[in-house]
Amino acid sequence: MAKRMMEDLVQSGLERAVELMALAANDAWHFGGKQTLKMVYLDEDEMEEMANYALSLGDMSPLAARDGRFALELMKEPWAVLVFGAGRKSTFNYNCGACGFRTCAELNKAETMESLTSNGPACVFETLNLNMAANAAAATAGRLGLHCRVFSTLAFAAKALEYIDADIVVGVAVSAARKDPFFDRHQFWTKEEWERVFNREFPTFNRGFIGAVEE
Repeated sequence: MAKRMMEDLVQSGLERAVELMALAANDAWHFGGKQTLKMVYLDEDEMEEMANYALSLGDMSPLAARDGRFALELMKEPWAVLVFGAGRKSTFNYNCGACGFRTCAELNKAETMESLTSNGPACVFETLNLNMAANAAAATAGRLGLHCRVFSTLAFAAKALEYIDADIVVGVAVSAARKDPFFDRHQFWTKEEWERVFNREFPTFNRGFIGAVEE
């Protein structure tokens, strides 16, 4: 039997782990017994394009720019991203009113409001199904020993680049780096950015934390 080196084993294991995450997301409990989830696994070129797109949003969304810079650093070690998406319209006919409309039919007829992060107005149960699937994927990653973080910024970059056809999106990123990279991202703010951009934009929430709607 041919000898396999550590790097090959790690990369192969990461790819297999992502498949198991996708399986867990597919099998997650969902309202209505309807599977409306969309899911894509991005390759290296797509991840680089996604990272550069997020990085380009510095004036509109400082957080996206930080995460884009961060994603380019993540690519130096084995990592992967699963992006999950769903449509904004209701397929349930629950008529719950949580979306702000009296009936699902009224929601579905409403004009679509496009924004950086997602399109709305959206059915709350579609959103819950989406996030339960993402949580199932993240939980599986944790059980498999991978570093993991759920991202909105990388997901809406994938949406903008049309890697996934969906109105609401969320991304689950995993890394096989020797050190957990996901919870020390302040290194990706320069001192100038911290003083000029972060302190000016984020406390005011004048653009919804991550610049959801362009002024």
